Amino acid sequence: MNKFLLVVTILFILSCGDKKKEADKDSPNTNATEAADALPIQKHISIPIDTFLVRKLSKKEMNTIFDDNRQIQLGISNDVYQVYAYNDKSGVYYLLLTDHRNGISEEKDTLYDNVYGMSVRVDKNKFKKRSTIKGEIDGDWESSIGFWNQYSQLFDFDGDGSVDPIIVYGTTTQNNYVDGRIRIIAYHNKSRITIKHQNSEIPDGRLTKINKKFYTFPKSIQEAVKETMRAMSKNGHAVFADDWEKSMENKAVRLEN
Repeated sequence: MNKFLLVVTILFILSCGDKKKEADKDSPNTNATEAADALPIQKHISIPIDTFLVRKLSKKEMNTIFDDNRQIQLGISNDVYQVYAYNDKSGVYYLLLTDHRNGISEEKDTLYDNVYGMSVRVDKNKFKKRSTIKGEIDGDWESSIGFWNQYSQLFDFDGDGSVDPIIVYGTTTQNNYVDGRIRIIAYHNKSRITIKHQNSEIPDGRLTKINKKFYTFPKSIQEAVKETMRAMSKNGHAVFADDWEKSMENKAVRLEN
């Protein structure tokens, strides 16, 4: 009789386990739910900087150095809202961040349809474009775009005396961050890489593409980028593929389930 009760108990436990698995399978994806409920990105906050090498220009300095004539010369049409100056062993640079307001949502949120960033090098008092960052919304399904300054950084990560910028921007949709896009742009010396990520509430819809040159960057820069990805994931602004960190350790150029 005791053996019979033991067998019945074991079968009951196994049955409960199977039901839990089925319930987990049918329940909404937790990460996707977190992305839907994530706190809004803080637009236009300052980028974290290495204060020994980098400084943020005041509005007065910004308007004086980059007046209308200089903006026309550089081909800037959006409103410049932040400028960072840095002087390292490779030269004197300015990083300009701009965006274009598209309208106001029904929830009174300001919406933007494109962003434009520019790195300028000063050579013999002449301002020369070093690189640009361009992004715009897909009008069919995205509602806004912006630089995600809380995830960007201006530091000398590898200690070689030159600033290694990491700049992040992303989009939102009617579902907030659930199915938006993210771009992470990292620099080292004269090299630049981009990591492109697509959020999705469907696991199979998530895809991250990594420029293979990323794995030639110093480990300190690679780790800084990974830490940025961890923070975005923790805060619900990004949902990456399962075991993405292990895949990056193996130098994967695509992260997908």
